[in-house]
Order: sequence, then structure tokens, then C-alpha cells
Amino acid sequence: MGRPDIINRTLGFAGSVAIALSGLAAGALPQRDPFASWPLIRELRAFPPVAIACAYVGIALLCGAWLRLRSTLEQQRPADLVRTLLCWAGPLVLVPPMFSQDVYSYLAQGAMVHEGLDSYKLGPSALGGHFAADVPDIWQNTPAPYGPLFLRGAAAVVNLTGEHVVYGVWAFRLIALAGVALVVLCLPAIATRFGVPAQRALWFGALNPLVLLHLVAGMHNDALMIGLMIAGIYAAVRRYPALGAVLISAAALVKAPAALALLTVLVINPKAWARIGLAAGAALAGLQLASGLSTGWIAAMGTPTSVRNGLSVSTDLGMLLSAFGWPGPMQIIRTVAAVAGLLLAGWALLRAPNPVAGLGLALTSIIMLGPVMHPWYLLWAFVPLAAGLRQVPRAAVWGSVGLSLFLLPTGAPGYPQAVIGAVFGTVAGLLYLRLRPPAPEPAPATVPASPPAPATAPVPAAVTV
Repeated sequence: MGRPDIINRTLGFAGSVAIALSGLAAGALPQRDPFASWPLIRELRAFPPVAIACAYVGIALLCGAWLRLRSTLEQQRPADLVRTLLCWAGPLVLVPPMFSQDVYSYLAQGAMVHEGLDSYKLGPSALGGHFAADVPDIWQNTPAPYGPLFLRGAAAVVNLTGEHVVYGVWAFRLIALAGVALVVLCLPAIATRFGVPAQRALWFGALNPLVLLHLVAGMHNDALMIGLMIAGIYAAVRRYPALGAVLISAAALVKAPAALALLTVLVINPKAWARIGLAAGAALAGLQLASGLSTGWIAAMGTPTSVRNGLSVSTDLGMLLSAFGWPGPMQIIRTVAAVAGLLLAGWALLRAPNPVAGLGLALTSIIMLGPVMHPWYLLWAFVPLAAGLRQVPRAAVWGSVGLSLFLLPTGAPGYPQAVIGAVFGTVAGLLYLRLRPPAPEPAPATVPASPPAPATAPVPAAVTV
């Protein structure tokens, strides 16, 4: 390992340690925290602003290391990047939930299923008790928007861990880590199949700061959805289309957007359309019936749209027009934007260079024009884009950095703390410029033996990194 690689790994590890320390004091903590009286943790929690600033310093260091790592990818093997990922993720595995309180909703919804309550009709307030007490107010009376496979798994977690919130949180982190592991295992082979360097795919799709902050530290169930979806695409690439369809159907019964990847499996294996259709239909119907739950999750998919976090273009425009007195524009704008997103998704599926890139671009369109967007939603698109695009768009890279600064470690949007985010975001950029290794010298040009073929138009440097 060369000196730049050691610096990159150390810089990112230092960032993860700073984030982890912040999480001990200012993470998304449960109300009944058994560690609150521990001496070091008690002292850290006495100064919440310092803990939040520590998190931003850590994010800046982590993002700086990630940006800097890109220039050394050609000198590294995929195994080197996996070791870097383990180094960066290690400190984040050991801390409370960070950047989101969703795991407490998972526990409450699992407890509701365990107790025989219909979580597709009732909210956690109907459950009561300490599980419901940890759920944010906005979700207390809302039904679960997740598929029956996930809710049945959440009930199994509660059955295993009982009323111990900490043990339940650990169980959901293990589930999230399993999803990230599937991404790491499957992404290189998919990328190689479509002519994308495995190192670049791992850099953007697995080492992305959004993965570390929101799938590892935040333990969102999106990790399981994405992992199963990518495993399904991997099976399709390896000529097991029926297995791929089953895995993607399972992913869709965690969160519905994964179902779009069934089209990817079909395009990769067009002659197996009958097997793919039968396998997907059998998996969806069989898993739904085996769960013993209703199909109420389909109607409940609108639950997340109650969030107003400033990231959805259609919702923000609707709110702006409402503020000026225009009657009822929100639903109209959301509907028009959603239709436009679907049309763009269809166009992307048809015009993309390969089916995996098409899936990523289609999901990007749906997310960007949807009624609600969270930073981790973009990983639905970024992971397949990592395996399908030979050049990563700069907007995706810097969007990953910017959205890494969006949420406080407590899980709340950082509106009052925007100045802090801007300051430490600047630190990340300065670290990148100051510590980036020099670019390799270009190879000397050689005179061709025969007249060269007409060159294609070059890709503008402004859109790639």
C-alpha cells in the first residue's frame, strides 16, 4: 500500500471515529438509554453543540478521504477497497443509531405485528409502551409503508430480543450490514459485465459516504432492499434469471421501488421472459401469503409523503405556491411531477447504455421528481449507476457530499445548523484540494501506423469525474 492510500484510509477512519464519538452524545438516542450514566458518555452529553460540531468535522474528513481516494483507484485492487470500507465502517457499527430515528419505528411496527395489531391501519400510538415512546411524533399515527417481508422480519426481531431496545437496534444493524455486504459482494461482477472498472463501482456504490452514514450508522431498511435488488441483478448476469426475479421480488416486499429492477432482469435475459414472469409472480404471491399480513402496505406507501424536508422539488414548489395563496396546488404539482418522473424513467430505460445504468437513471428520475426525498433514497439509484456507468457524473459525486451534511446526528434536518454544515463542507473541499495526490502524467502520444478512424465527440469534462 502506497503512502496516499495510507493517508486516505487513515483520514477516513479518523472521520468515522469523530462521527462515532458524536453519536455517543448526540445520536438518535432512545428514551431509556442504559449507557446514559456511563462516565465518558455522561460527560460527552453535557455539551451537545460540541458533539454536533464533532460530527460535522468527522463527515468533512470522511468525505475528503472519499473524494481523494478516487484519484488512486487504478492502483488499487477491489480487495484493497473492501479493506478500506471495513476500516471506515468499523467505528460506525459500534454506536447508537445516527442521522435517523427510523429504527425505532421498525421496532414498534415489529412489536405491533408480534402483538397481532394491523400496522397497515394503525400507528405505533396504538401499541403504546416504550417502543412507541421512541417513535417521532410525526409517525405516531401513521401506518407502516413497508412490505410484508420486512414487517414479518421486524416481528421476528422483536420476538428474539424482547423489550430490550438496544438488542433490537443491534439486530437491525446486522440486517443493514447484511444488505451492504450483498452490495460489496455483487457489485464488482455486475460492473465487470458492463465494462465498468470494479474499483470505480465499489468506490461510488459501496464506499459512498451516504452508504456509511445512512445504511451503516442509520441502519435504514433500504440497505436490505438494495442488497437483495443487486443480488437479483447479479443472479441475472450469471444467467440465473429466475433466481434474480425471486430476489428482486423479495426486495420489493421490503420496499416497493425495487420492483423496477425486474425489467432489468428481463432485458439482460430476454429469452427467459416466461421463467422470469412465473418466478416473480410466484415469489410475490407466495411471500405475501406466507407473511400472513394484508396487502395494506400498497395503500400505505403514501405515508412518507407527509415529510417536508426541503429536498422534494414538487413538494417545495407546491408549498411555495400555497404560501402565495394559490388554492390546492400541492396535489396537482405532485401528480404532474410524478408522471414526468415516470416518463423520464421510461426514456432512461430505453436510451441508457446498458440495462443496469438504465435502472439507475430511471430510479433517479422517480426519486428526484417524487413527492418526498431523503438522502438515502438516492442510493437506490447510485448503487446500480455505480455498476452501469463508465463515468460517474459530478452531480452525483458532489450531491453525495452535500447530502451527507444535510442531517444532524440526532436525525433532524440541519436547518438552524446550515452554517455549520457549510463551514465543514468547505473544510472537506479544502482537504480534497490540499491532500489530493498529483494526477499521473499522461502517456506520450504515439504516431499511428495508418490514418486513424474519425474520432467520436469527446465527453465534456464538466459532467464526469
